[in-house]
Amino acid sequence: MPHLLRTSLFCAMIALFVLAARPAVASPESALQHVVSVLPVWPGHGQGGQGGAPGTAPEGSGIVVRPGLIVTAFHVVEPAERIDVRLPDGRVLPAQFVAGDDASDIALLAVEAELAPIEIAPEPALAQPVCAIGNAFGLGLSITCGVVSATGVTNAGFNAVEDFIQTDAAANPGTSGGALVDREGRLIGMVSAIFASRADTNIGVNFAVSNELLFRVADALNEDGEVTYLKPGWQLGFADRTQLAEVAAPVVRSVSSGGAANAAGVLAGDLILEIGGRQTRSPRDAMTALALFEDDTDNVEVVLNRNGEKKTVSLHFRAPDPAPLASGPETGDPGCPHPIAVCLQRQAVFPISSFDPVASATRIADTLLVTNRHVVGDRLDATVHTPDGPKAAKVVPSAFSGDLVLLEAEGLPDKGQVLELANTLQPAEPFYTIGADIARREVRVFDPGDLIMPPAEGAELGRLHVGAKMQPGVSGGALVDQNGKLTGIAVGGGDGRFEAIPVSAVQSLLQLRSDPEAVRTTRRLGINFAACAASVDAVTTGERQPENLKMLEKTCNASSNHGQLLEAGRLLAQAGDFEAAAGLHKRASEQVPNSINSRMSLLVSLQLGARFEDMTKHAHWLVEAAPDDPQALRFSIQSGVWGGDLQLAEKGYQALLKADPRQAQAARRFIDNAPPAPQPR
Repeated sequence: MPHLLRTSLFCAMIALFVLAARPAVASPESALQHVVSVLPVWPGHGQGGQGGAPGTAPEGSGIVVRPGLIVTAFHVVEPAERIDVRLPDGRVLPAQFVAGDDASDIALLAVEAELAPIEIAPEPALAQPVCAIGNAFGLGLSITCGVVSATGVTNAGFNAVEDFIQTDAAANPGTSGGALVDREGRLIGMVSAIFASRADTNIGVNFAVSNELLFRVADALNEDGEVTYLKPGWQLGFADRTQLAEVAAPVVRSVSSGGAANAAGVLAGDLILEIGGRQTRSPRDAMTALALFEDDTDNVEVVLNRNGEKKTVSLHFRAPDPAPLASGPETGDPGCPHPIAVCLQRQAVFPISSFDPVASATRIADTLLVTNRHVVGDRLDATVHTPDGPKAAKVVPSAFSGDLVLLEAEGLPDKGQVLELANTLQPAEPFYTIGADIARREVRVFDPGDLIMPPAEGAELGRLHVGAKMQPGVSGGALVDQNGKLTGIAVGGGDGRFEAIPVSAVQSLLQLRSDPEAVRTTRRLGINFAACAASVDAVTTGERQPENLKMLEKTCNASSNHGQLLEAGRLLAQAGDFEAAAGLHKRASEQVPNSINSRMSLLVSLQLGARFEDMTKHAHWLVEAAPDDPQALRFSIQSGVWGGDLQLAEKGYQALLKADPRQAQAARRFIDNAPPAPQPR
């Protein structure tokens, strides 16, 4: 997260803090004694604060919340082999990792020292002055100030569980895990993420975990070593436009038999208005509202709208036999709360190892499987992990140029499932991803999601864009409909938007086996992919010499792999070559035109290069493609303001009013009183 260009407004705000402070009143400066620098040792990296240039080793921040206990961001310490903390007085002490929660990105550390916990602030108000305290760029603790831009943000797209306070107080690398405090130095939340952080830029839209979620998770980690979230046994989705015209609320898509929602009489089609007194406008709002309750909570009141009438029901979570809570309406399988036709297809997906050590492959015939090119790379073999032990597989040459590879393996289970390719796409039905779960060490069905967009018409390498959850390890797995038929091969994605290569591409992969160029094409794609991967590794490990950056652009352009184009573009943007970054991101967007994530990456690169007018075309597309996505709408508003297209900004604002009225308030202020557009760096 690079430096944010400050404006006179922020300088004036800081001056206001200084002038208003009196010796008898606490200030943000007083909170420094409760914040520490976190110095993890990651595999293959040096430790921060050990004589190297600031910012060259992973560092973060932490907050003392209980005597001897420090909270920090989980992503700061998750891969750490050792963790130290540097106190405000300069002492460096060893820290013990207590536990972490990936869903909320919160971790707990313990130190043997008498450290005073920070004072907790009341719930913040919009436009309230705040300051962020953290170890920015490894330079030691520093303070940046701004205001509260929004509260209760649940859909920023960084974590599975979010309850964020949005602020324009600058946050940079190393600030993660730091404190957001009020003007008296009392804790408002823990700094967690910034908007557009993938492009390594700070544009004044930063997020801190609310105190309510922070302490709920931290206390659970301290007491139990893990966090358990309440599960009512329902599947929620976004309301359609007709429903949104009446009320903004998530709609119940399905209810699992035996669950708390089923026992309370919740029905498919109900709109969830409130959970525990907290208003819910989206599925993410509902998830957060439930996440804030302790895991031993028995009764949660839910206000719903059924056919235009309000109704209050009580969800009870202390059932005599909790097993039915996890089972689906059709399966009776506690490990798979989904339709039986979907759960059965777990037998058709296998964990595999190749260029990527952990991925998935989908069985489409007795001896044939499909996976992604990026899983195999330049290798001509793979290991398929079956219940009967590992089986050798070899790549079957094909002239197909996309991110798919065909594998042939003998000895696959005789009675296992073979996925049937769907003939048609049913947009109104939910989709499910089946793939390897690295943490659980099993193949499972992930939470379903709707179709966001089909492949773009005329795009040879177009993709399915869905809300069905994917995570590392599922690449090459199956995307199936509710009848268990194969609709695509999982590729990945993020921020609630995931992608799969459609079955039409699988059919092309099979047909092009007989093409005279099959062997040569397969070999060329593998070599180019591996060359790009090597360039990415070289730049990622810090070797950012001009020749390495040029090689990165050249090899990844030759690879033409969608994921590599995005990754290489991000690295080039971090290195300051914004033209090259925009070129790669533009090519990725042209290859997969309906990819919202690709368009956002392109917009970030164009913005860093100060090409604001070029941004507006793509931002117009975003407003049309994602009218219910606040993250996309925020980007469109920003592009319209700085690109001189106020009609675009107003269009994005009107859409944001419907999608998330709370965030629209901050957007209105940005449109009416925007800071100067950042200059190219």
